[in-house]
Amino acid sequence: MTLQHAALETRHNLERRSRVKEHPRFFFPDGTVIFLVENTLYRVHRYFFERDSAVFASMFTLPSAASQRPEGEVVENPIVLEGVSAVDFDRFLSIMYPSNFTARDIASAEEWTSVLSLASRWDFTSLRDLAMQHLFVTTSAVERIALGRRYDILEWLVPAYTEVCERKDPLTLAEGRLLGVDDAICIAQVRHMIRYSANLNRHHDSVVALVRDVLFRLGDVFAP
Repeated sequence: MTLQHAALETRHNLERRSRVKEHPRFFFPDGTVIFLVENTLYRVHRYFFERDSAVFASMFTLPSAASQRPEGEVVENPIVLEGVSAVDFDRFLSIMYPSNFTARDIASAEEWTSVLSLASRWDFTSLRDLAMQHLFVTTSAVERIALGRRYDILEWLVPAYTEVCERKDPLTLAEGRLLGVDDAICIAQVRHMIRYSANLNRHHDSVVALVRDVLFRLGDVFAP
């Protein structure tokens, strides 16, 4: 690295640090690990991350460089969570640190999707299950297909796919864009198969079998 590049990197780091701020809610005086997400510092409790996440449990066992304090112990050297938005992390922490034990701080499908995303990414099994429970009752069948594919929730696919195929209304343009071409075409095929004149009263179990066959052909782990 040239002296010029070193100077530019030092300047960039100084400018970045000048923009960093402590989170007004999730920067606890007794916190034991410090994270940097975008330009926000979080001081939370390592115990919860180490206990509930296989990813963080493994991370915390990594040795530090000689004569250096481990990352996350001081604000000058936080653990940087790359590819994570502060909004998503706030929603995630609001479940770990509720402001009121009688009610959740988040309610919408978008907010719970943030929790599902990070819980899946970091292998927080219990939080992933909690997010799935809330999303299952707050999303449409089409949304459950999209979420099921994105976050590998295979048990959602057959019931949601079947519901969309059996409903009266066809897919909307927005739903088709959310699902993608492959799923939209396969749903259209199943809907056509159960609606031609000789099969207007196709039994629900037969529709489920058709759906499983389609998913099997798409490469999902459902035997026809």
